[in-house]
Amino acid sequence: MSRVMKVIMMVGALISSSVWAGQEAARDTVIGVVDSFRTDIIADKAELANNAPLLAQRIDKILTPVIDFDDFSKKVMGKYYRRATPDQRVRFATVTKDTLLKTYGGSLLELDPDKIKVLPLGPQREGREVKVDVDFQMGDGSPLNLSFFMEDYGNDSWKLSNVVINNINFGLTFRKQFSVMMQQNHNKIDAAIDAWKQSLEKKS
Repeated sequence: MSRVMKVIMMVGALISSSVWAGQEAARDTVIGVVDSFRTDIIADKAELANNAPLLAQRIDKILTPVIDFDDFSKKVMGKYYRRATPDQRVRFATVTKDTLLKTYGGSLLELDPDKIKVLPLGPQREGREVKVDVDFQMGDGSPLNLSFFMEDYGNDSWKLSNVVINNINFGLTFRKQFSVMMQQNHNKIDAAIDAWKQSLEKKS
């Protein structure tokens, strides 16, 4: 083997190792979130089940460092984001964050803490996202599979860009729902945001 080929193979191995290390960092971030769910939410479910404000505060503390709600809201608004004023964008992001934390927080209390497993990384698509699969089990025994799509924000900072729950793509689903609400409210963004908030609250 020529010296040039040896150098090329060595560089390729270093790049592959670096990419894999980055992907494992994304998985480590998910493991941290899941561990926090187990210790800070599920372990105290008896208390949190009767204290919605404290539950929302705990979930906020866990998720806010790993979710860019402004970016998530931009994706949900889709083509309407460009038409929205800065105030409308901030309002939509705030409504999305506050309502989602309040609406879906209670479901975390139903998880079986002994049946949560972050799976090894599987094959990944090209791009900035890393897919991390987690198997959960509800208290009634029903399975729940979540695929966390983590995006590299640089400096070993990974944030959740989308989530698929039992094959339901929440980012895409929310985007379609908001588009429908824009149409139903005659393309008036403020009215659509009000409808969006009411729709999320009904899921509680």
